[in-house]
Amino acid sequence: MHTIGLDIGGTTIKGGLVDRNGRVLRSAARPTDASDIGKLVGTLENLVGHLSRNDPVGAVGVGVPGLRSSDTGETVVSPNVACLAGVNVEAVLGDRVAPPVVSRNDADMSAWGELCAGAGIGTRYMVCLTLGTGVGSGIILGGRLYNGSRGYASEAGHLVVDPEGLPCSCGSRGCLEAVASATGIVALARAWLGPGEREAVPEPWTAAGLYEAARAGHKASRTVFEQAGRYLGIACASLINVLNPEAIVLAGGVMEAGDLILAPAVREARLRAFDASFGACRIVRAKLGTDAGVVGAALFAAHVAG
Repeated sequence: MHTIGLDIGGTTIKGGLVDRNGRVLRSAARPTDASDIGKLVGTLENLVGHLSRNDPVGAVGVGVPGLRSSDTGETVVSPNVACLAGVNVEAVLGDRVAPPVVSRNDADMSAWGELCAGAGIGTRYMVCLTLGTGVGSGIILGGRLYNGSRGYASEAGHLVVDPEGLPCSCGSRGCLEAVASATGIVALARAWLGPGEREAVPEPWTAAGLYEAARAGHKASRTVFEQAGRYLGIACASLINVLNPEAIVLAGGVMEAGDLILAPAVREARLRAFDASFGACRIVRAKLGTDAGVVGAALFAAHVAG
């Protein structure tokens, strides 16, 4: 029996009907209306109805952005979808749809997707870092999601990689998210590029625009990506030394930069991690792309539902 995966993003809610092998059989997307929880849950309900037409569905999995309490099932805080705060999505959506509903943090669901159907197949100890607008992360230990004592674990985007670095939205400075996310790369460029160097980058500045400038031979933009990669490597080394994973899987739009950011990350991780631990760990790009959250949520729901 198929399952449905829903991935709540700050601007878009993506959904898919997924088989047990992780293949997306049908997909759909709706804009995220974060102004009211009733409207947002109504959108989730609409997607479930649309995706389940003519197909029996065993369960629905939902990837929810923000900190989710494992005690209450409620989202404690969700910076990009504020109306989710204090809401148990499983309970609210479960009252509206027939299949059982399972919810977890969205980055955890991306990690589960890569574990089961992507770059992490065959591993039991894995970290997935999603470098998008922010930096999300999911940790797999012994084949199980690691959530910590209350469900708030796996916030590797807020590992401090430069104590005197750029300010982060969390209130700290020099977090990985502040220097290696799409917004962080733009912030790095604004801090580092001089007036003459800025002319090669078209406004409005984006990580994608900086990448295109780097590809076109703009050395300063290339240096920005190399520095972001170094910061990423520092975080990877810490994760390798603490968790001894078999793989660190790098996902999200920033990884479209490929070796421009991946190569310096691997070099820096090799310098900073214990040799034995680094040798036991692959640092690789994700395979599922933008479907990771949908596939992971669906496969996790199937896993929980049995």
